[in-house]
Amino acid sequence: MTMTLDGKTLNCLSIGESSDAARTEWDAWVSGAFKHKYKAHGVIRRFTVECEESDAAYSGSQYESFLATAAAGSTVAFAVADQVRVYSGSVYITGVSLRAQDLAGKNVRYFTLQLLEA
Repeated sequence: MTMTLDGKTLNCLSIGESSDAARTEWDAWVSGAFKHKYKAHGVIRRFTVECEESDAAYSGSQYESFLATAAAGSTVAFAVADQVRVYSGSVYITGVSLRAQDLAGKNVRYFTLQLLEA
């Protein structure tokens, strides 16, 4: 699977995607009866991307770069091309988490990115 975020090619272990309707809901009295109204305005996509990074110093690592981008709140380009889906758009990085393991002194980071379609 080929995946890029903010111009960086990711070593992606897995990707999850969820979609929720952007909507307005309200209560109304219609023809003498109570109704719950609903209007969809589009879809909001969220992605969970699990990545691995090897042999990179912390300074200048993808993990550190994505933390800085999340803190800045700016949008970045995100693209996925695989057999399941093709996606290209802008996203916010809304979360970055790190899972560290002792791998016999090897410099390996596993991190998870939470992305929100802009």
